[in-house]
Amino acid sequence: MGELVKVGTVDDFREGRGTVVRLGDTKVAVFKIGGRLQAIQDSCPHMGASLGDSQVRDGRVFCHWHGWSFDLKTGQGSLASKSWLCARIYEVTVENREVFLRRPEALPEKQEEEWTEWDPKFLKKKEKEGTD
Repeated sequence: MGELVKVGTVDDFREGRGTVVRLGDTKVAVFKIGGRLQAIQDSCPHMGASLGDSQVRDGRVFCHWHGWSFDLKTGQGSLASKSWLCARIYEVTVENREVFLRRPEALPEKQEEEWTEWDPKFLKKKEKEGTD
């Protein structure tokens, strides 16, 4: 298991809002919902927008760029049929009002993304080299 890293105190996080913290070189969005803290990667897997600046409804954070949403407990994206469309979640621990995130031991290798650009009607797939 990765080490716990202090990222603030309970009072540093506002109810119903995201706060972006650093976990080494990684930005993490921490949300305080109903007094409970939950953490998810700050960068939207779709096109990289900050999730910390986004709205939360019904346990999901909605990216403010294109409206894609991610479950704050599981990281599962709104397109459940796309297994690659998940956001990394982080374990949050509170001890004596101090907030800690667990640093992952190692990040999984980045999988090749299935899309190249956003189109309002559909996701475009990458063309395989050498195919007509």
